[in-house]
Amino acid sequence: MTSGSTGSHRAFMGVSITLCVILSLTLYVGWKFYFFNISNRNSLIEKAQIAEKKAQDLEKLGISFDTAHTKAPIPSVLPKIMAGVDDIPPGTPTTPTDRSTLAYSPTQQDSLHPAESSIKVLPLQETGDEVVQAMALLDQYWKTADWKERVPLVANNERVAVLMKDYYETQGASDPVPGALVSKARYLINGTEILYFSYASSRPTGSLEIAMLRGPQGKFLIDWESLTGYGEMSFQELRTQRPTKKVLMRTYVRLFEYYNYEFSDPKKYLCIKLISESGDNSLYAYCERGTQFAQWLESDLATTGPVGFKGYTMLISFPPNALSNQCVNLDKVVTQRWLNLP
Repeated sequence: MTSGSTGSHRAFMGVSITLCVILSLTLYVGWKFYFFNISNRNSLIEKAQIAEKKAQDLEKLGISFDTAHTKAPIPSVLPKIMAGVDDIPPGTPTTPTDRSTLAYSPTQQDSLHPAESSIKVLPLQETGDEVVQAMALLDQYWKTADWKERVPLVANNERVAVLMKDYYETQGASDPVPGALVSKARYLINGTEILYFSYASSRPTGSLEIAMLRGPQGKFLIDWESLTGYGEMSFQELRTQRPTKKVLMRTYVRLFEYYNYEFSDPKKYLCIKLISESGDNSLYAYCERGTQFAQWLESDLATTGPVGFKGYTMLISFPPNALSNQCVNLDKVVTQRWLNLP
């Protein structure tokens, strides 16, 4: 090999090595930049998923996820009538003599649908005393078989004890069974602070939402009415008795297309499907199209689609001399959730 060829070879090797080093550095920087972007993207996706989960949790309570609201808290549309509870000896709640007086006064002239709620997300200290005590109280509730022993664990227990007796003894209903804890949060809703827990569940929505309110001693207690989805009558009792008087019910709802009997004209009526808290029973409720109430319903339920649900607390009644046991008047939506705050 000549000296010229040796020099050329060395020069070629030097250039090749330099190019390899440059290529390696380029690949290293490129891959690092790529994985940095992937990491950032995953982080943003994770944050978006957390935000979406919070929004979904709030929607299940019937609340728009909008922390910018500064509206003053709206008054409760359900007057706090004790139905003679003051005369009930401690530990012996009685059955309500007139269920409708527990929740609704027909002299009220307010809107047929609720005003928009205000919501503020509060910081949650998961290991803080209040959260730990709340979790312990929930655990005690699930382990307590006798409903009478559960009364001290629920919010507004003097009033709610009457409803609990009706629910467990008259209606023969039972509590939902919670699965794994999915999420927890803390909110200020219409000026009321709540702790919120979501569990996996066999309910139609796939989740069991529990709200806890501050009791007289400052400790958080369970909002039993929203936990159980309490209604003044069971679906079966409604079908049998066909009451023409307004009845307070908590149900899952969605827009639907079923027109029959008194409500056979789809041009005149808007249909809402009502599904029981356990998902094993349903009714159809109607209001007249073209009214402000109907427009509000169509707007509020537009996101439910063919398979989604929202939870409403509402007033319904059967038409006089009803032709069926499955079609009712939708008289009023009390709240866009099962939680009814003062």
